[in-house]
Amino acid sequence: MYSVNEKIHYGGSGICVIQDISTMRFGRSREQYYVLKPVYQNASVIYVPVNSEQLVSKMRPVLTREEVEALISCMNEIPTAWEEDPTARKASFEAMLRSNECRSLISLIKTLKLYREERLAEGKNLPVVEDTYLREAQRLLYDEFAEALDLRPDQVHDYIQSKLI
Repeated sequence: MYSVNEKIHYGGSGICVIQDISTMRFGRSREQYYVLKPVYQNASVIYVPVNSEQLVSKMRPVLTREEVEALISCMNEIPTAWEEDPTARKASFEAMLRSNECRSLISLIKTLKLYREERLAEGKNLPVVEDTYLREAQRLLYDEFAEALDLRPDQVHDYIQSKLI
């Protein structure tokens, strides 16, 4: 069980602080809920039923500095994940975003940056759908890396680049 004031990563919401664990009534039943406040999205609050294995499984501890440094050091070894079939590609990219795994996000980012480079070489932009996936993957990854490295999310890209040189 997680604790109040603990920072966690919650699925597509990214880094959250557990503001409270309280009993609430939504509908007819009273249940205990984790009350999560996203760190980088000020306007929202997330309520996660403590007894919901499916939703609680989307919660995990934030990576440590050492874990982030290890991921950065092996980024070049993480494979890309391009699918030729557009339907399979969309499903794959969405699954990677939902995976709650930094390695999957890195793979997705690498894949889409490579695709963007190919498109730019042809004088074309990255399609909107792929651009949206790229921005969301970067947001999730950079928010978590920022938390572990004690940086702002907008500093993470430069930090990664400095380590990869």
